[in-house]
Amino acid sequence: MLGSVGAVPPADDQAAAARGARGAPPTGVVTLSDPVAVRALAHPARLAVIDALYAGDVLTATQCAQLAGITPSAMSYHLRALEKHGIVLRAEPTGDGRERPWMRAGDVLRSDLSSAGPGGAAAADMLVDHAMALDLQRLRAAVEADLAAGPGTTWARTTTYNRNRLLLTPDEARSLGEAIDGVVEQFLLERRRDDAPDDAVRFGFSYLLAREPEQG
Repeated sequence: MLGSVGAVPPADDQAAAARGARGAPPTGVVTLSDPVAVRALAHPARLAVIDALYAGDVLTATQCAQLAGITPSAMSYHLRALEKHGIVLRAEPTGDGRERPWMRAGDVLRSDLSSAGPGGAAAADMLVDHAMALDLQRLRAAVEADLAAGPGTTWARTTTYNRNRLLLTPDEARSLGEAIDGVVEQFLLERRRDDAPDDAVRFGFSYLLAREPEQG
């Protein structure tokens, strides 16, 4: 899924209990090849909720609204827009049936705009802008929390942002991405949700591996 950097809030206990009662959300790859569908993701509230749902959470519109910091009615609009493009699904009703929750449509969300033409490039630019803005917001929040806590505290030196320039062949670039994914996989929220250490909290994780334009 689309990644993120910096610490994010812990799981909502009621949401976790509801998810367990209804069973696991669907697995599989959801590929977006329509620029309109990709543009539907390009909103800070939608990206924040997608991060949670694609980590396995099953949430009501009210819970999604609390996560994104908007009203439940506004979030319901956003969720219906995501449902229209096959990104999220309605889950089974809760016990009282008053508000039907939402869940992911798969466990991997990808875009493939290679055949979409100029409209695809514009949609990709919009999505990157909003995703990076969300990453920046989370990174700033984590850095501010670390600085407020001071050195020598429990979570000191746990927020990381690193920049380097590499020399890679095409095969090496692909292998590096696969290696990073392999290391991270063991720590994914969905894999550790039920047996993580007691002091584990949620972190966001993003990485950028981008080929530079040719020089010369």
